[in-house]
Amino acid sequence: MNDVELEFPWALLLLIVIPGLVYWKRRHEDKTRFSAVAFITKELEPNLFKRYGIDTLAALFLLFAILGITNIQYSSVWQQSFMESKWIMIVQDLSGSMNRSSEDRVSTLGDVAIEGARTFVGLRHQDDLIGVIGFSSYAKLIAPPTFDRDILKEKLELLSRRSDSFVFRDLTVGGATNASYATWLALCTFFMLLPEESRLSFEELTDFRYSLMGETLGKLDVPEKLTKTKFGHGMAIVLFTDGRIEANKSDEDVKKGLPNFVNVIQLLKKLDVRIYLIVVGGEVDEEVRTAINTSERGQRSGQIFYMPLTLDVEKIKEVYGKINEMEKNRLLVKIFKKKKETRWLCSWLAAGFLVAYWGLQLTPWFRRI
Repeated sequence: MNDVELEFPWALLLLIVIPGLVYWKRRHEDKTRFSAVAFITKELEPNLFKRYGIDTLAALFLLFAILGITNIQYSSVWQQSFMESKWIMIVQDLSGSMNRSSEDRVSTLGDVAIEGARTFVGLRHQDDLIGVIGFSSYAKLIAPPTFDRDILKEKLELLSRRSDSFVFRDLTVGGATNASYATWLALCTFFMLLPEESRLSFEELTDFRYSLMGETLGKLDVPEKLTKTKFGHGMAIVLFTDGRIEANKSDEDVKKGLPNFVNVIQLLKKLDVRIYLIVVGGEVDEEVRTAINTSERGQRSGQIFYMPLTLDVEKIKEVYGKINEMEKNRLLVKIFKKKKETRWLCSWLAAGFLVAYWGLQLTPWFRRI
């Protein structure tokens, strides 16, 4: 037991009253209630229990009543084990090139990718927060991170060619592969899950995104709100694309508002958020590849999976299975303190002594003669 606190410490001053009350009670008792039996025989004298029992019960009642008012509080250390909850964003390329046939000549590359994403969702722990982003020339949040697997399946179905949904038709019109902005949007989704005091405002986010544009930065100026937050615990971005992954640092990219992908990856490293690129038949810029493969504090920021154009469902399920293993949920231990109070225990004891006091007072056998 440690961290002892007193809710009303002033009540302890009442303890000095107890001896005075007992003394006053004994002094003012009827002195004739005891006969002078001591002159006759010792056997007829009241025993110690009859002589001091009533006063002892009265003193104990007052003692525990005062302790109940004081309310001694203490903290006990508790340990709780729980499975780590991951935050994962599935980022799916929906550009027009994803509509080409896969190896079975029946499904498209997009169909295979969505089936792989469904399998990945099914592999994850039920307490994982999983969201979905679709992108082509621009990125769109399809499903904010959620625990509900049925909602995720419905949202993934919107990205399927078979659904022919408005979202699918809108995104497949775009021919470009805007992977850097899609990754930035996934990261911003994580930002929105942070406590309010650690969350960046819209203006701060916009200024921060502008700072990531243009040339590759040697050192990132990360906002203090994020650096003070234990941000990266089990967070990952899984991006599927068949396009070329570039740094996006030209003047034209800046005009489009595209952040430099290398700067975004460096930010992911700072925040300890991992990124997994599944690249089908495409190319990855050397600078981007180096940024992902370079470890920081002995840990890589992610991995690139290169897949052939003749991709089938089994191959993509295998890749998602590897990512699932790499993002395995850990068993964590949480140590916390739980405050306990003694008020009710002392109150019940005080009530018990009071009942005993009046019980003895009314018992004929106990009457002192």
